[in-house]
Amino acid sequence: MNSLGYSNELGQTIQIPFSDGTIHDFKLTGILNVKTGDIGRYTAIISKELVEQQYGSKDMMDYYIGLKDAQDMSEEEAASYADMLAQQLEISDDKLIVRSTYFNLKEENRGSDMSFYFLIGFITFVGSGIVIYSIFYISIASSIRSYGQLRTIGTTKRQIKKMIYREGKLLAATGIPIGLVIGNVIGYFLVPAGWYWLTTFFVTAGVGLFAFIITMIAIRTPLKKAAAVSPMEALRYSDYKRELKESSVLHRKLTPASLAKMNLSRQKAKSGLTILSLSLGGVLVVLISTMLVSYDGVAEARGRAFPVGEFNIKLNANQSFDTAHISLSNLQQKNFYNDDFVEAIQSIDGVTETVRWYYTDAEYSVNGNSGKWIQGFRRDEQQNLQKELIAGTIDYDELTAGNGIVLLQECADLYDIEAALGDTVEVNYKTESGQIHTKAYTVMGIVKEYSYSGSSKCFTLPAQLMIEAAGIDCTGTISVITDTDEFDRVEAALNQLIDGNNDLIMGTIKESITYYSGLQQLSFGVLLIMAVIVVCFSLINLVNTTITNFLSRRLEIGMLQAIGLSKKQLVKMLCYEGAIYSAFATLVTLVLGTGLGFLSVQVVVKTMNPYFYYSFPWLVVLIYLALLLLVQFILISYTTGNLKKQSLVEQIRAME
Repeated sequence: MNSLGYSNELGQTIQIPFSDGTIHDFKLTGILNVKTGDIGRYTAIISKELVEQQYGSKDMMDYYIGLKDAQDMSEEEAASYADMLAQQLEISDDKLIVRSTYFNLKEENRGSDMSFYFLIGFITFVGSGIVIYSIFYISIASSIRSYGQLRTIGTTKRQIKKMIYREGKLLAATGIPIGLVIGNVIGYFLVPAGWYWLTTFFVTAGVGLFAFIITMIAIRTPLKKAAAVSPMEALRYSDYKRELKESSVLHRKLTPASLAKMNLSRQKAKSGLTILSLSLGGVLVVLISTMLVSYDGVAEARGRAFPVGEFNIKLNANQSFDTAHISLSNLQQKNFYNDDFVEAIQSIDGVTETVRWYYTDAEYSVNGNSGKWIQGFRRDEQQNLQKELIAGTIDYDELTAGNGIVLLQECADLYDIEAALGDTVEVNYKTESGQIHTKAYTVMGIVKEYSYSGSSKCFTLPAQLMIEAAGIDCTGTISVITDTDEFDRVEAALNQLIDGNNDLIMGTIKESITYYSGLQQLSFGVLLIMAVIVVCFSLINLVNTTITNFLSRRLEIGMLQAIGLSKKQLVKMLCYEGAIYSAFATLVTLVLGTGLGFLSVQVVVKTMNPYFYYSFPWLVVLIYLALLLLVQFILISYTTGNLKKQSLVEQIRAME
């Protein structure tokens, strides 16, 4: 309504221009609050009776038929069933279409996207297992003396194990159902239309069982440690006890730094695992962030759709599923891109230039293989083709004189089209009179790829040869080059220019950038979430390790304070311990993360997407380091604050 210049007043008469140039009057009887996709590709609807009254034929209508139990059918089964229905209803083959969009989306959902989610779930389980292990380790370490007392009154090792196992099962029986309920509720409200109760049941049961197994595995090692401690050992238990070695150094200077180093070296395995988990999270964050910041959406939009200009005005053929059946050559025969149309574009304030791109839906055959769609290049495009030349020539004049055509190798490989220099390519053009004109060309050049506005074609030839053979203007797209500051004004003027003509559509470079960037952000965004989960678990593991060490060393810290360790020196010692963790984790993160990030970008450029340019994610790294330091500060504040709550005598007695 806004586009046509009408208000939203019901009952008014509005005029709607049709694609054939006629204008029809309608009475506005209602306004629907729906998205265009909910009613097809149409922005207005009328009654079936009015269609029959206006056109007198049901051929103007499409019928959409949904097949029962289609979710359990393959595309071949659905097509076969549809063919059977068509025969029974006496519907000709040329009026039957089986949409493959549903099956394509179904396969995509079963593929890479689902693997991403399962990967995230698996890493979450592993991280949860590490956290559960650490929590039980802390719990058991602080309760060893209690277990020793139970042993003195007759409790067996088996009973100790059974008691701890029951504690783990009770926690699992409480926590896992809560997590499953919350997960299912969130999943349902995220995608209610895609919810299947049978799938939910099996997934929920599988996840619950897996979570329970992870819990039992996680508590196994702490459980063995608790059961193995004898009653006498339990009374003097310290997590730091190990086999003592005599030192050849008779006099060692004790400083906060040396004490911190000795404390961490006494349990190298635990310290190493903590540093490893911190490093793993940091490396993943740096690696995935590198991929995100190294992607250039503008470059991909330019390379795939907008070699020049900010707007593409296209003939609306083969631009979507609904226009796949529209003949481009038929639209080109209507000569929409006439001189008056181009002059109207160039007269818009902010437009600096227009560029034509030539292609048509002519059919070709070579060496027993056939295909559709070829493109024509302008004389000024020759230098771009020259950069990708593999063999032969792409000289415009030589090709024109020799009736030559050029093979685009990458696209040809994609569609299994084989051709070599000297081969003959026959092209069938549909002329303005509706006749098929066959023209034979000789392959005179082979290029690797070509930056072109529109989908890739397997063959290109001088536009002059294409236009002469087809007998019509083979322009398929006009690119509009504008001043950057005039983008919005030019967009509004171009929309007004093509408004009402359904045979023309317009795309903008902003839309293209948003589309391509969104694809990358979706895939790498999921991976980044996975990396953040790993970082969270590694930080939790750091917290648990620090608290475990602190609980095990309270007596030791009290003894050091008794012989003169000041509070300032104690804080320094704890700071040095945190600094050692952070320094090693940072070093591994920067070295390994940067190296893997650089290598990953190079691999992606060569194998998947050439629009990546290595860039280091400074902001993400600084945030990660700041978070690491913040956690260390909180831990130091907690441990020192905990010690202040008890006197020195109480602290020593508590551990006796």
